[in-house]
Amino acid sequence: MSIYLAEPAWAKINRFLHVTGIRPDGYHTLRTVMQTVSLCDRISFRQSERDEKLAFICSDPALENESNLCVKAVRVFEESAGFAVSGRLKLDKRIPWGAGLGGGSADAAAVLRLLQRRFGRPLTDEQLMTAARRLGADVPFCVRGGRALCEGIGDVITPLPDERTEHMLIVKGKSGLSTPDMYKAFDGRENVLSEKRASDNEEGNDFEQAAFLFLPEIRSFMEALKTLGAFEVRMSGSGSAVFGVFASAAAAKKAEQAFSGWPHNPPDGGGIPVFSAVCRTIPRLTEVK
Repeated sequence: MSIYLAEPAWAKINRFLHVTGIRPDGYHTLRTVMQTVSLCDRISFRQSERDEKLAFICSDPALENESNLCVKAVRVFEESAGFAVSGRLKLDKRIPWGAGLGGGSADAAAVLRLLQRRFGRPLTDEQLMTAARRLGADVPFCVRGGRALCEGIGDVITPLPDERTEHMLIVKGKSGLSTPDMYKAFDGRENVLSEKRASDNEEGNDFEQAAFLFLPEIRSFMEALKTLGAFEVRMSGSGSAVFGVFASAAAAKKAEQAFSGWPHNPPDGGGIPVFSAVCRTIPRLTEVK
């Protein structure tokens, strides 16, 4: 007998992001609103009576190793539930790396949800969130997703009401950005962290100015999205992906066509490869079944 389950791993965007301080342990504190969107990786799990151990495969062979957050999520689940997991776990990647879209965190959260479903919810909600925190600051948010105010290092979560469905275009160039490098760049630019600014202003992203220095194309993408009709344009997380919110899915799809060759009509007839995805907001899961 064979059992097969699949689970989407939704990306997240940051509607605004402010760095509010640095803790004694060196971690930065944040204030941000995160939102899950329909761009997603796919986690699948197949189990048969012949399986004796866990096998992990990935559509990107470079990610097929024991340090992948999917494998780490299985190990944390095993420790929390008190039994071993055997079978074939597969990750189909769609969320780009180095984008600020929470791909690894989304994958880990999806693995936890899938295993909870497969084994009849052996973890309580509290145990599930404790397991998620062990895997990364964004993983607890990604477990249920939706829209939430995230503070602390991202792990202090206040769910917010799901608003009407919004449609957006996510754009990312070939290069990615390292979150640790972005924090270092931010620390180098800021002499004083303004907690008042962060608490009062729910717009912008504190990493954008540093990101423009690393990858000038990010500013160009954002300007293009505004020109194409987006009424909200922002960089997500520590970059390098940016998103524009449009009045409709059709408007977002039309804007996507403008990024098929970037920059437009370059002298050499070529263009910079650009990742783009039209997506919509995803509401919060009320429970993990």
